[in-house]
Amino acid sequence: MEDNATGLQIRQAGEWVPVKPIPNALVVNVGDAIEIWSNGKYKSIEHRAVTTESKARLSYASFLLPNDDVEVEPFDYMVESTGSVRMYKKVRFGDYLRQAFKKKINGKAHIQTVKIES
Repeated sequence: MEDNATGLQIRQAGEWVPVKPIPNALVVNVGDAIEIWSNGKYKSIEHRAVTTESKARLSYASFLLPNDDVEVEPFDYMVESTGSVRMYKKVRFGDYLRQAFKKKINGKAHIQTVKIES
């Protein structure tokens, strides 16, 4: 949730870009599982929150993750609605997280490990 104090930024073309707050709106950043389930329709974005001394800012973060043993893959209806091409491999979510945390975090590079090359 943004409270009219700019602070949320997203990485776009290698640069940090501020997200302009929309009054009375809720901002939802989806994670990698949603990107995979949606076959790329909804993107997990690299983001950060920054503060300033001039204005107070309120944010609330909530993280919901599949269990480690859940196999994550695009839903069939999302594959059909996004052009009938499966863009992500099936992966056990726990394995995916372990692989992502083994490597140095480098933007969104870890999602590429489950992307199907076209």
